[in-house]
Amino acid sequence: MTQSEIELLTIAKLEHEGRQLTLADQREIRRSIQSGIAHRARFRSMMTSPDYQWKKPQRLR
Repeated sequence: MTQSEIELLTIAKLEHEGRQLTLADQREIRRSIQSGIAHRARFRSMMTSPDYQWKKPQRLR
């Protein structure tokens, strides 16, 4: 599902339950969905990146 589909479904569900959404509520829903998608992408990249390998620094002299 795309971000806009998730947003529209969330708004529709809340309105179906009888809640009146203001523009601020809709912005907050959009922001939380965007941050969730960004968090999943960061987590996915962290989990799929190669392991960190520490290398001892070489002596300068």
